[in-house]
Amino acid sequence: MKIKLLSALVICSASMQAAAENSPYWLNVNGDYVTDRNGFCVRTINWTPEKAITSCEGGEDEASDAAAATTADDSAAKDSSSSGADSDAAAAAAAAAAAAAAASADEEPEVETISLAAGATFELGGSTLSDEGKAAVAELVEKFKERDVTVKEVTIEGHTDSSGDAAFNQQLSEQRAEAVKAEVVANGGNPDKIKTVGYGESKPIADNSTREGRAQNRRVEIKVELDQAK
Repeated sequence: MKIKLLSALVICSASMQAAAENSPYWLNVNGDYVTDRNGFCVRTINWTPEKAITSCEGGEDEASDAAAATTADDSAAKDSSSSGADSDAAAAAAAAAAAAAAASADEEPEVETISLAAGATFELGGSTLSDEGKAAVAELVEKFKERDVTVKEVTIEGHTDSSGDAAFNQQLSEQRAEAVKAEVVANGGNPDKIKTVGYGESKPIADNSTREGRAQNRRVEIKVELDQAK
């Protein structure tokens, strides 16, 4: 038994010695590669570039390299796909915003403004329409009827110059706006679609220091919003 065991040890030792002699790297008694302090295998005189083992040289073996390359490719593909998706989403959002802006622009109300000079339609300091003023309002209403348009809303604004008391001017502007509304309704206008407002002397369009400027500021503006859905 001792002879057989000794023979086996001798054979094993010889095999390991032969392997060590032919190995490009040093082997320890267990047949493992001997490494230096940096983790690299210690080369023997048998080492050649052709016999180099990637893992011994501080790298990974080919299988690991291939796996790493595959992983990198997959990651790059995912990143590219994600980037493409983000780009598509951004493009879609931009298109939606542009469409919304266009729709909003299309929905801007069409408003026509007609200005009546107070000097030609009212007596000085009064809120009763003159015959000329009534004729002007009747002609205005008739023009909209002839155009066959649907009126969505009418706003009648009264304005004065800065002469006299501001409180009086405010009241006068409101009364003149109401007088024009009454005449519009008398000519077939829908009172439910008409609102009035007086601004007094607060919204001049010309210089109140001149006679001409004050004449321009004494006015009634009729703003007609048309229904575009018609």
